[in-house]
Order: sequence, then C-alpha cells, then structure tokens
Amino acid sequence: MKNLVLRTVTGILFVAAVVASILLYDKTIIPFFVLMMCVSVIGTFEFLKMTGITSSIIPTIFALVAVVTVTAIPLVGSWGSIVIPSVFLLFFPILSVIALFQKNDGSRSPLRTLSLCLVPLFWIALPVMLLLHLMESVSPSFVLAMFIIIWLDDTLAYCAGSLFGRHKLCERISPKKTVEGFVIAFVLTVAASAALGRIGYFADLRWNEWVGFAIVTVLFGTLGDLVESMIKRTCGVKDSGNILPGHGGILDRFDSVLMAVPASLVYLLVFEF
Repeated sequence: MKNLVLRTVTGILFVAAVVASILLYDKTIIPFFVLMMCVSVIGTFEFLKMTGITSSIIPTIFALVAVVTVTAIPLVGSWGSIVIPSVFLLFFPILSVIALFQKNDGSRSPLRTLSLCLVPLFWIALPVMLLLHLMESVSPSFVLAMFIIIWLDDTLAYCAGSLFGRHKLCERISPKKTVEGFVIAFVLTVAASAALGRIGYFADLRWNEWVGFAIVTVLFGTLGDLVESMIKRTCGVKDSGNILPGHGGILDRFDSVLMAVPASLVYLLVFEF
C-alpha cells in the first residue's frame, strides 16, 4: 500500500512537470530544456552504470560530455548542421584513443567500452535532441500529444493485461506484457487519439492524421519499452535506477519516448510537413 501511494505521488509529480514544461514552452524554453537535459545526462549515467562502464572514469565523463553537447544542439540554431557532424566525427576517434590505453581485463575490454559509450549517443541524446527540435521547429502540441498517447497506452496495456492477459507478448524479455494487453491498449489508444483533432490546442492535424500519429507512436513506444527491458535483463537489473521512487530510473519512464520520437518525427515530415 505504501509503495502504491509513493508510486502514485511520484507519477503525478512527474506528469505535472512534463506537461507544465511543455505548456510553458512558448513563454520560456528553460523548464523543458532543463528537464530534457536531465533525461539525457541521468539516462546516460544509468545506462553506463547498468553496463559497468562507470567503473572507468574517463570514458564515462567523455560520454556524458558528448551527450550534453548533442542534446544542446537545437539551441545553436543554424550551427547545428556543423556541430552535429563535428561531434560524431570527433567523438569516435577520441574515445578510441581512450580505449587504446584502457587495461583489458576481460570484463572491461576496450572494444566493449567503445561500443557501450556510443549507445547513449544514438539511443538517448539523439532522440532527446529531436524532441527539442520538434518543440522548436514544429509545435509543442505534437510533443504533448506524444506523451499523452504513450501514457494512455501504457496505462491501458497494464490494466487490460492484468484483467484479460493470457498470452505473453515477449516472455523472454518482459514476462508481464501480454498480447491481449497490447492489442486492447493499441485499439483504445488509437481510437481515443481521433478526439485530439477536436481540441483547439491540437488542431494542427485532422482526426485521421492524429490516428496515424498515434499508430506510429504506440508501435514504436512499445518497441522502446521492450528494448529497455532487454537491456535491463541482459545487465541483470530490475530498474535502470532509483531516482523516481516507485517507478525506477529515468530510462524506465522515458524508454517509450526515446524510440517513438524519431518515428513520429519521420511520420510528420513525410505525411504532413
């Protein structure tokens, strides 16, 4: 009971912080930018800690610096076209030099360090950067809609799975997820998304376009959830961290978003903008 109350309070505060930072974006970008920078830095540290890289100080610091740089790219405007290639061109050779002088003791081989330090750059920093780009260049309404769709789908999948779940969706990776929960949540979430077009704040798209947006968001959001579960299971941990009482770590709350952002942005670019 105590854990349920703690989880509920944390969830309400978390949702309030995300929604407030998005709604305030037109007045000030600071709250949302700070929140996303925290997601990048803390999420990267959680990943490096899960995989054991944090025992190597220099690669950890360098990976965190690279992630901060990539996340902040939307703030530099037109310079982003120069900064992005530069970061990637410099990151790999510098990290390679660091790996060359790392002691190979089996569990911390240079190749393993090099590979794992690259993962947060693509899996965490780039999606967060694209999320900031979506806020700045498209519309905050799409970002808020994405969070709402993911939260609704996650809640419905849990409830439907608890009540009607019989067949495991991917038992090897996430034993609690069921096919019934996924299908029911998918159908109800996509159906509910059609109502977004009738709300003034979300009037950028028509109802059928919001349905397409929801389909992409739910499918790739679920994939993101499963990918993070796979990583945790491989590393032998239950949660990515403990910064959010009752919920785990930052990656446990943003895993769906990290995978949904690139796919949703492609949907908007190809079909709408």
